[in-house]
Amino acid sequence: MTRRQWALVAVLVLVNYIIFASLATVVLTHRARLSVPTRTPMPTFTILARLTPVQPPTATPTATPTATPTQYLVPTSTPVVLPTPTPPPVTPTPALPSATVRVGLRVRAGPGVNYPQIGSLTPGSTVEVIGRNADSSWWQIAYAGAADGKGWISANPEYSTAQNTDAVPYVEAPPPPPPPAPTEPPPPPVPPTPQWQFEPTGFEGQWNAGLAQIRGKVVDTAGQPVQGVFMQAKCGDTVLASNPSGINLYAPSEPYEPGAFDIILSSPLDPRSMCRWEVRIVQASTYEEAKNPAAPSLSDTAYCDLEWEIASICFTRWRKNW
Repeated sequence: MTRRQWALVAVLVLVNYIIFASLATVVLTHRARLSVPTRTPMPTFTILARLTPVQPPTATPTATPTATPTQYLVPTSTPVVLPTPTPPPVTPTPALPSATVRVGLRVRAGPGVNYPQIGSLTPGSTVEVIGRNADSSWWQIAYAGAADGKGWISANPEYSTAQNTDAVPYVEAPPPPPPPAPTEPPPPPVPPTPQWQFEPTGFEGQWNAGLAQIRGKVVDTAGQPVQGVFMQAKCGDTVLASNPSGINLYAPSEPYEPGAFDIILSSPLDPRSMCRWEVRIVQASTYEEAKNPAAPSLSDTAYCDLEWEIASICFTRWRKNW
């Protein structure tokens, strides 16, 4: 037992002792007063004052003190508040370099349009930038569609917008592809086969108040003069023929311009000369055959318009197609 408990026991014993001692004293006193006296010889009575018996005091019981349980303070465990550890400073993760495509954009194998296309990006696509070429005109991007996971897109701001690319490294561009092998030029288109052996290529008019004439010249496809060709001219019932080209009809031995021919009409004053003449190359071997209206045509019909004070001479040019 503790000292405190021993002290409490001693106090209780002392209190009980006092109570019992008091009770014993009261009982003994009361018995002494009630005991009968021993008979003694009768003395001469002297009348004394009558004694009034004294009632012994009623013992007032002393209340036994109630043992009050001692309250012991049980120490409670005080929670120890540990200091909240300060989290280490968060280092912000740098944003990845990227490029956002503004238009539909081709992904190429290298930084240039001479590299083959390996894919494409749709407008609004954002890709990671991992490199650049020497003049920063192309971005190297992470591209899953390539065999090595890399591709190239144009850095032109019209096509893509770059973010956080200041620290993007320069990378060596892959070797450019060899130039394409020269292709054989396509053969020239085969010109359509002309319908006619002879074809007019141009007409010009000239005014000469003293001369009415239809002139012409015939060349082949190489531009060389063609000799011996007759031209027929017809206006109403009048049918005329030229000399064979390159030959003077009236003086065959005299030199004449190669491939040239002419038809002399009457004076411009003759209304029959100012007419719309139908001209054509005809198949003939003589002048008479050539002026026959039924002579076979070797060309389509063309027209020479002779008009007073506007054109009295018509210059015609013809080409022999075969």
